[in-house]
Amino acid sequence: MSKILNKTIVALVFLMLLLVSTLYAEESYIFKTNKTEFIGSVAKEKGDKKTISFVGIPFAKPPVGDLRWKAPRELDSYPDKFKATTLPNRCMQVSNFYDSMDGIEGESIIGSEDCLYLNIYLSEKAYKSKEKLPVVFWIHGGGNTWGYSASNIFTSGDFILDHDVILVTTNYRLGPFGWFAYSGLNQDSENPLDSTANFGTLDIIKSLEWVNKYISFFNGDPENITIFGESAGARNVISLMSSPLSKDLFQRGISQSGYLGSDSLEYSENNERAGSLSLLKHLIKSENPNISDEEISNFMGNKFLSKEFLRSANANDIISYYRVRNDTGGLIDVPNVIPDGVVIPMKGIYGVYRDGEMHDKPMIFGSTRDEDKLFMFANDAFVERPLAFLRPVSEYFDLYVKPKDPKFYDVYARYMAESWKYGAVDLPSDFTSLNKSSNVYAYRFDWDEQNSDLGLDQIIGFNIPGVNINLDLPRLLGAGHAMELAFIFKSGGLLGESFDAINDIMYDEDNRETDLDLATKMGKYWVNFAYDGNPNSIPYDVDTEWMPWDAQKGNERFIVFDTVNDKGIAMFNNTLSANSILQGISSESITVDQKCYIIDKMFNRTTLTDEEVDEIYRTFMSGKCTRA
Repeated sequence: MSKILNKTIVALVFLMLLLVSTLYAEESYIFKTNKTEFIGSVAKEKGDKKTISFVGIPFAKPPVGDLRWKAPRELDSYPDKFKATTLPNRCMQVSNFYDSMDGIEGESIIGSEDCLYLNIYLSEKAYKSKEKLPVVFWIHGGGNTWGYSASNIFTSGDFILDHDVILVTTNYRLGPFGWFAYSGLNQDSENPLDSTANFGTLDIIKSLEWVNKYISFFNGDPENITIFGESAGARNVISLMSSPLSKDLFQRGISQSGYLGSDSLEYSENNERAGSLSLLKHLIKSENPNISDEEISNFMGNKFLSKEFLRSANANDIISYYRVRNDTGGLIDVPNVIPDGVVIPMKGIYGVYRDGEMHDKPMIFGSTRDEDKLFMFANDAFVERPLAFLRPVSEYFDLYVKPKDPKFYDVYARYMAESWKYGAVDLPSDFTSLNKSSNVYAYRFDWDEQNSDLGLDQIIGFNIPGVNINLDLPRLLGAGHAMELAFIFKSGGLLGESFDAINDIMYDEDNRETDLDLATKMGKYWVNFAYDGNPNSIPYDVDTEWMPWDAQKGNERFIVFDTVNDKGIAMFNNTLSANSILQGISSESITVDQKCYIIDKMFNRTTLTDEEVDEIYRTFMSGKCTRA
């Protein structure tokens, strides 16, 4: 009897193990390279569709210790099995106003120097595909000082569920760890790339090299890679279009609210507030409060000691030195994208584009209609927060803002957005179409249909007796910076599926149908472009033809993206120039001081030369403005 019982128990255990292994096989997703089995998981399930993710895949050695401020190094190897189911570290950064809405304390140091990881997302249909699919390689924004490759806005939505593409998102070193110029820092290195100041750019290039080498094992086509990014991510796209190191790593690019500016080596090393020498002096003084100026000078003059000191400095001490700027939404003020003659040509990305020396690849350049309103919303120079004293009750009280000067709020936003479009869309589109054979396309995003009468009691989740305080987001944010991201990725917030604080208050439930219609159409244009460089036909037919920008024929056209409640999707031809922007500012019925304030902000670390900026100050309103 006991033998029969034992056999029964053994059989039951075997059946249980078989059942568990079967369930594991059904729920696990595996791609195999020549040496490694990568194990993924379900990131999202919706109806009969699934998004599969392979996250936290290292593409280089951790840039810590002696590898701080060196080019990314090749990994030794992967294990036989790699469980790609744990999200990667954020790169080290300072959190800001928008993080605080998700429970992260603002202006706190978060992340790690060990952050060189990428993530791969694809639909279950794409996972089972017998064909190699186009790869879309996303570079997040955040001023190159903030941001995260696995942010919900990129990963929570339906973009991957809807389309047969492989999405790759990548981390890269941020702030002073990603862009740092200090002469002689790596002069003894045998790796010529260590002499760069653009370590973050090299990280992106390294992750692209990984994609070229491995993405075919994940059903991606290494011969069909589209890089795209927004804000600083877009500037990184433009940087890759300018760098001789990245020419053969991708086929086309999309720049969403990018810009052509870069910081010189001289500025990056010697600026009294943001330069590496000022950082070094600060760190020495912090560690030795009683040290004399002469001793500091002697220490800094010893390159060996100063280099060792910088490399051994506490990472928190390094990043906490840099100033947080309210006019950029709380990003830190640190040089980045530095012409060094190694990664970025010495003439800078503006000079590369101006002279027609960028790569000859199809491009999309775009901006939003009200770029700066996102930053103005968080900037106490423009708004007051009458309920900020209630922040201990709920951080959402910080969201209730009122423009200090409503008229100037709108005027400033208009011309800052025009200057952004001129520099981020019109100029690079002109330079590309005049100098290259590849097509270039331009867009402007005009959607501004946020909740227009949102009571604060809806935001904080409880009623305030006798109080009905409304937040007019269309006026305050409009088509602000980064607003198109939710539509490109058809984010969880747009779908009504997200619990992110910002997304929860952004979108009007009554407009969900038209918002999602716009998101679907924009996604099709982006995916069409990723398939073959033409946004109009494969694999989707579109209702409105997106015609290329052609400066040679005077066809400087851009498409406007809006819902059917407003402009809809339509082609426009309304180009800007520096003169038209300046004339518009001078004709506004605002004070001279306000006009000069706009000029100062427009030319803050501009792409123009000092002489060109001086000439504008001399001629604008007969020299009534003085350069800050």
